[in-house]
Amino acid sequence: MRFDKVHLEIHVKMSTFKKNSLLHSIGIMAFLAIPLLFPSYSTPFLMKELESFVLIVLFFYLNYYYLITTFYFKKKYGSYVSILLVLFILITILPVSFLFNQSPAVGKVWTEPHGMNGLLSPFYADIKRNLLLFATAFFASIAFRINDHLKKLNQEKINAELSYLKAQINPHFLFNTLNSIYSLAIVKSEKTATSIVKLSGMMRYVISETSKKFVSLEKEMNYIDSYIDLQKIRLGETALVNYSFNGDVKDKLIAPLMLIPFIENAFKHGVNPEEPSQIDIQLSVSETNLYLHVFNLKVPHRFNKADHSGFGLKNAKDQLTYLYPGKHQLKIEDTSFSFTVTLNINIT
Repeated sequence: MRFDKVHLEIHVKMSTFKKNSLLHSIGIMAFLAIPLLFPSYSTPFLMKELESFVLIVLFFYLNYYYLITTFYFKKKYGSYVSILLVLFILITILPVSFLFNQSPAVGKVWTEPHGMNGLLSPFYADIKRNLLLFATAFFASIAFRINDHLKKLNQEKINAELSYLKAQINPHFLFNTLNSIYSLAIVKSEKTATSIVKLSGMMRYVISETSKKFVSLEKEMNYIDSYIDLQKIRLGETALVNYSFNGDVKDKLIAPLMLIPFIENAFKHGVNPEEPSQIDIQLSVSETNLYLHVFNLKVPHRFNKADHSGFGLKNAKDQLTYLYPGKHQLKIEDTSFSFTVTLNINIT
């Protein structure tokens, strides 16, 4: 359901936001604690240092959220450098102005030179300290923003690849199903109309749901049920299909067309209408996991080169890698006489 998908996306975004907010809060508090852990000799100096550190934090976020994307990424380097110089001057001058306002006498003594053209003035030492903090904040914000930018580009690449994979998979399924109905029409079977109704439901699912990243597991199961029913109608008594399902699919989500390639592969390579064949399909759903077991005996029959390419299984493996990294276990046993797929997916 669309509500489930939106709810999942909001949940993921909120979890990420809470995690990032916690990390940022810890970092800010640790940074602002430095003046308190190493205080100056008087309250005006302590407040000046706190103001400097607060301004550095504000600069970090201004640079991270606005300046880098507005100027650096758009190669407006001249404007970017000018703004950085102005900000550095403000970060240096404003705390000094605060010191003069709080204690003019202390501020005047603090800025007086103590030798060598004033280079030993505490003010100059403060400039050097601010420059180090400013540079640290600058390079840290640049590094974090570029890292986020690369992650975003990588995610866009993954999404594009997933769309490409689905574009390959969907016509493949429809082609095989149409072949099934064609076989029924040839022999003028009474089940042709029922098959067309099931196919229309499958096509509606493919067109309206498979563009989403996750769909209702209930709808995915309906699609699988229709596919298996169509195959049973086409094959009749020439194939023994043992299909079982148990578990509650309510309020659970899964990537669309995630399971069907493994099931479809069994019917493609494990069935010969001219001799008895056997296919076992077991599906179960727990609170956190989905389990699929597909077994078929290999039977001799002619392969169309395109059908024998195996891109259905390859695409399914690719989608598992992209959508369930570290959350799935796939085992394939390919022997001379049988082909077995065992898949376990964490669907939480």
